[in-house]
Amino acid sequence: MGEIQRQSFFDRLEAAPYAVRGFFESIIEHFVKRNDVIVHYTGTNNGDLRLAVPGEMVGHHTKRNFVTMYWQTRNQDVFARTILTPEECAQMGYHEATKPASETEPLNSDLHLDEVVWRYGTHDFIKTLEAAKFKMLAE
Repeated sequence: MGEIQRQSFFDRLEAAPYAVRGFFESIIEHFVKRNDVIVHYTGTNNGDLRLAVPGEMVGHHTKRNFVTMYWQTRNQDVFARTILTPEECAQMGYHEATKPASETEPLNSDLHLDEVVWRYGTHDFIKTLEAAKFKMLAE
């Protein structure tokens, strides 16, 4: 099942600009070989990428997502929902972050990453993802 979801995620990127694929590949490569992060995919939004910490690291039985990301073909941006608050995202340089509409959403901010980020800002966004992971571990 996981391989189908992974394939759906990458199928969605086939029509995306090459830099978008590189953005996601860089993020995956950064986290995939580590034992403190689980890279996984779901069928949500026709395929999304999620980064989680193993449950035992945060006192849970199941993994805990600290970010969900996917390519929005209509908007030509990367949507990311993170555990960081909009204020914490602003401190990392992402001033357009907003609070998710749903009060029951466990993650705290929504980001729409434009071409400047997915083409030129991958390294900086990876730092933001690391901050989100550390926040998850500290909670």
